[in-house]
Amino acid sequence: MNRLQKKCFVASTGFHLLLILILLVGPAFLSGSSKTEDVPLIDFVPVRTVDALISGGGNPKASMPAAPAQPAPQPPAPAIQPVRQPEPQKDEVPDPEKAVTTRKHQIQVEKKLVKTPTEVSDRAREAAERRAQQIAEDRQRRNAINSAVSGIQGGLSSSTSVELRGPGGGGLPYANWKSAVKSVYDRAWLLPNGIKAEPVTAVVEVTIARDGTVVSSRITRMTGNSEVDDSVQAALDRVRVAAPLPDDAKEDQRTITIYFDVQAKLLG
Repeated sequence: MNRLQKKCFVASTGFHLLLILILLVGPAFLSGSSKTEDVPLIDFVPVRTVDALISGGGNPKASMPAAPAQPAPQPPAPAIQPVRQPEPQKDEVPDPEKAVTTRKHQIQVEKKLVKTPTEVSDRAREAAERRAQQIAEDRQRRNAINSAVSGIQGGLSSSTSVELRGPGGGGLPYANWKSAVKSVYDRAWLLPNGIKAEPVTAVVEVTIARDGTVVSSRITRMTGNSEVDDSVQAALDRVRVAAPLPDDAKEDQRTITIYFDVQAKLLG
């Protein structure tokens, strides 16, 4: 083996060792904190969030107040067409033949109702109702949290009792931040009727501010089913407030990846 072959052999061995090192060490630098499929869902709204996989506080028997029912929009009343009045006739000498012909003529009244083009479809009306209800729930949840925190910090009178739903233990309810965010989007996700429990998943990226306000949200990978993808986008549009960042969080906002699993949604 001459000197050139030795150099080629050493270089080839070095490149192979470098590739092996990248395969072994590279995944350790990939952040897995954005994955949420391994965190459990929660059935309460936490006032505080933590990074640990724990939850507590609140009263398990307390119930969240129901959102006020939104009145269904009434369809517009049909337009009433004015009846055209006959024009007055000039004084003429009555003609017996014309008089007989006039007596046989009768005015026909159109009884059909004219539909206006402003009527909305049932599907658009239902979507507007769901959106209004979600906005009302977000507003009510934020007001309840602010009221509870203000009351606890300012001191409550002996005759005042505030019970917030949680797994138990007393105090302000708290939970893992990822679980809280995933639960909010899971409740907002409404699958259309007729969808089968197929193993398809949409991937979504959401950026949330420190106070829980959703800064941005987008679908990074679609399922290929237009109805499912539309329902995922509708869920993103409904959620305006998710969950506040933990108190000890150093960043002002976080970006999280959420997996919308159709099979888990229908079978869970």
